[in-house]
Amino acid sequence: MNNRQKTKVLLTIFLTIAWTINSFACSCEGQGTVSGNVKSSDVVFSGQVISRTLTTNYDSLGIVVTGDTSKMYLKWREYPTAVVRIKAEKMYKGQLFSDTITILTPPNEGACGYYFEVGQKYIVYASTFDELLMTDELKRRTFDNKTFWTHQCTRTQNWNAIEENEIIKETK
Repeated sequence: MNNRQKTKVLLTIFLTIAWTINSFACSCEGQGTVSGNVKSSDVVFSGQVISRTLTTNYDSLGIVVTGDTSKMYLKWREYPTAVVRIKAEKMYKGQLFSDTITILTPPNEGACGYYFEVGQKYIVYASTFDELLMTDELKRRTFDNKTFWTHQCTRTQNWNAIEENEIIKETK
């Protein structure tokens, strides 16, 4: 095989791998506006992450499964979920029933999970249901008032004063 053929083969392999990685990556249609995300979220708050773990034991998290699970093609109970505990500092929307809020998110960025770092402060937009399941027939729902879901496609982000001021304007 000459150098030109080797180059073509390597380029083909590289492009195939790059395309494959992008096809499995999370894809959002934009973060949307502060107004839109505040309206679509059940809670919006800021706080500092105190722990982050992975689990497949959804029952221990107080999650109630509603809908027809027979239509699920993937075995969702086998896939881990990141469990993030956040000490809430300021509630912009929703009611604070505990000073510690549990946030569930997919385990990695490729699955649209938001990666939280322990010790960092965030503004979190979250809801009571998982919007990222692959079916409309089934939603994982929580039955307590201190466990919520978020993902990359919300405006969840590191805390910053500009975002906080926009939220405060929106929630007045």
